[in-house]
Amino acid sequence: MEQLDDFLPYAQGCLKHPSERARLEAILTLWTAKWTGKKRVLDFSRSLHGAYLHFNQFMDGKWVQAFTFVATRREGVCLRGPDVDRARKSHKYRHKPLDSAPLDALFETWSLHLEARPAGHAVEFFLEETPDETWTACLAEVFQHLGA
Repeated sequence: MEQLDDFLPYAQGCLKHPSERARLEAILTLWTAKWTGKKRVLDFSRSLHGAYLHFNQFMDGKWVQAFTFVATRREGVCLRGPDVDRARKSHKYRHKPLDSAPLDALFETWSLHLEARPAGHAVEFFLEETPDETWTACLAEVFQHLGA
């Protein structure tokens, strides 16, 4: 949970309303609590562009960034995924290509939500535009496609 403690203050600072800050904390607390196991880790990074909470999973003998919560001062907070580099990573591991079928299935499922915005090979869900029911559905779909 150390990564969440690093990400949350910056992310909350990107939101205008206190109710949205509390909502973000509840959503992230749930998502990070469920993202457990030997094959799942969280990673925090920060740059001049914003802060990132990466949800990584061990798939096909490789660590893959499944999806990321992104916080920027200009755009607010969004969930971006699944892994936007899945095509590049498949090419990177020529000797044993990444089986991107679970990530592709998650992308297709997430794309069906009305709140999903296209973002290259990924979709984005912005906190302020996405109702709680969709966050719950997206989390369930993660485990449906990436395993429990």
